[in-house]
Amino acid sequence: VMISIALIWGVVVALCSILWLALGIRRRQLGEPPVENGFIPYLGCALQFGANPLQFLRSRQKKHGHIFTCKIAGKYIHFLCDPFSYHSVIRQGRHLDWMKFHFATSAKAFGHDSFDPRHGHTTENLHHTFLKTLQGGALPSLIETMMGHLQDVLLKSDTLSHSKDQWQVDGIFAFCYKVMFESGYLTLFGKELGEDKSQARQSAQKALVLNALENFKEFDKIFPALVAGLPIHVFKSAYSARENLAKTMYAENLSKRQNMSDLISMRMILNDSLSTFNDVSKARTHVALLWASQANTLPATFWTSFANILCSN
Repeated sequence: VMISIALIWGVVVALCSILWLALGIRRRQLGEPPVENGFIPYLGCALQFGANPLQFLRSRQKKHGHIFTCKIAGKYIHFLCDPFSYHSVIRQGRHLDWMKFHFATSAKAFGHDSFDPRHGHTTENLHHTFLKTLQGGALPSLIETMMGHLQDVLLKSDTLSHSKDQWQVDGIFAFCYKVMFESGYLTLFGKELGEDKSQARQSAQKALVLNALENFKEFDKIFPALVAGLPIHVFKSAYSARENLAKTMYAENLSKRQNMSDLISMRMILNDSLSTFNDVSKARTHVALLWASQANTLPATFWTSFANILCSN
């Protein structure tokens, strides 16, 4: 009997494998880039991509060239690794629904309800919000605030001292991240402990910002995997980091901060008046704005500084 059951299961597995090979694998068609289906049904290359996205993309680029397709979590995703070809894709905007992609990606990665007005959660037009608070007349004061925070971080840091023995040494990558994140974070979200200039309060404020930076970096590491479709619950530490950031951005916490930007202030008002988001979703939308403001700025600052150091001219 045991042999019969084992045989039945063997036949079932074999049939499922044959069906998967016949129906579940996408074959490369004429004019399409190379296709990699992976060895695991449905997941495809998801585990390899999630473990190390950069290494995965480099190895596939070396194997297939600049353009290739991979099955990740049930979806076939096209990768374009040649930066000189990006403009050719962007010019096809009339065939690509960028807004739909933005809405879906943000909701998937940050866990808030959809911004898409068609889904009925909000009627806010994010583009108009950004135009009102990040351009035109609103821009000079934002720049002035950012420059003030940069000067405070660089020139008035408690880590700087006239005594060389007390200077702290750090890598340029970590230095750029700390300086730009703290300045940008305070510019958008204001100070949790107000403008108290005492050493203890200043140190406590810096500790809060650096804690936010560590949570940001932990979440940012797995962002490509989230965009590819992997659920965040697979990455427990990243999920915890995202939720830790969200907890600091509940409306009751943000309302206590001083010198918050017009962008965040307006978004708080619009969240309350134009959306059906709950408190958790509202906080997660602010995490999305934090990520959007920092994710490209931090590495760009590092590479710019690195290039300036290397360039003798």
